[in-house]
Amino acid sequence: MRRIAQRRPLSENPREFVLAALLFTTGAVLLAGFGVTTLAGSAYSDSDLRGADFAYQAIGWGKYVAGLTLLWLGDRATLHRGYIGWKRVALLWMPLVLFIFYSYLQWMVIGDARIHYLQRTDHWGGGFSGSVLFMAFVYPVAIAVAAVNALWIQRRQLRVAL
Repeated sequence: MRRIAQRRPLSENPREFVLAALLFTTGAVLLAGFGVTTLAGSAYSDSDLRGADFAYQAIGWGKYVAGLTLLWLGDRATLHRGYIGWKRVALLWMPLVLFIFYSYLQWMVIGDARIHYLQRTDHWGGGFSGSVLFMAFVYPVAIAVAAVNALWIQRRQLRVAL
């Protein structure tokens, strides 16, 4: 059966990038809010701690999924529309900015709330959470991935233009 109109993937539309960024950010903020509010009590509860750990893990894995999805959507929109200038920069570097924001929500907001909760309820066993060491490794890798992606898109656009 013959199609009436050409079918294009939706991912070539920059509006899908914006919608995905808004949905991922809303989800991350809601999860962080859930994680922090479950730790608001003054009495120790194992279920509250499990709920906060769930939010911590969901944002932790979700930031990688969101970053890669947004990179892919930004690449498709940039290549299809042929954006240059600030629009290309926004589409290619916004996933990195959001990745850093999501990791801030995970490590600083929920992680600190967990530490303060355990100290407040006298269940703190001490130790180092290791988030600073993890950030020292993850952030340069994320910046390198975003830079390589931006250079690849720029090279591909130049090849198409010639």
